[in-house]
Amino acid sequence: MKRNRMLLPVLMAVLNVSACVLEPSVKVKIEIPGTPAVRLDAYREIVIADFWQEKESKDFDLNKALTEYLRDELEHQFKGKLSSQAIAWPSAEAIQDKDFWRQALANPEGRLILTGKAEFNQDVRKALLAANRRAIDDGPFAPEKAWAERKNFSLKLDIILIRPDSGEILFQKDFQETMDYENKRQPAEFAFNDLLQRVRLKLFRLLFSSEKIQERYLLSK
Repeated sequence: MKRNRMLLPVLMAVLNVSACVLEPSVKVKIEIPGTPAVRLDAYREIVIADFWQEKESKDFDLNKALTEYLRDELEHQFKGKLSSQAIAWPSAEAIQDKDFWRQALANPEGRLILTGKAEFNQDVRKALLAANRRAIDDGPFAPEKAWAERKNFSLKLDIILIRPDSGEILFQKDFQETMDYENKRQPAEFAFNDLLQRVRLKLFRLLFSSEKIQERYLLSK
């Protein structure tokens, strides 16, 4: 009898847990406000400068396309002034040269420089269309019929925000995106724009504290 009395609290605890597990719940999505990586509202102007390229694109002016895209998209988020300026990088290592950036603008107070490094590449790749390669090799069709060419584009962007009055880097983030297209004649500039849209979503989430969607479970009675 004493042993049964000792087991009673344990049994009650198990029943309580089971009741909680069986209790119905509702899955909801909520917006969690984020924290911006940089307080951009503390600056009156963002100057979009040329990006460093190891090799320039043969299909279009990458710096021009990148500058125009960023300026157009920033207009919807940044309350201050936006401008662009051609800045000739002496080398890729200039990114860490504070003296170089302190001399980049005539009136640096209250301004930020948005710049970085850019690399855009394209090639044609073969993709295996069938899920089971063995079935292809053993089947009635030649193996090469299971392959199809795809036009691949890749974009690497190192985005940097610099205070020109001190040369200090306030923000730096690497982004890398890639996309495949069935159309082997896909224009490079169109693909570049598609890849930039992916980068923009991630970049603006960091800079403008965009809300994050998270799932939660609420107990319903």
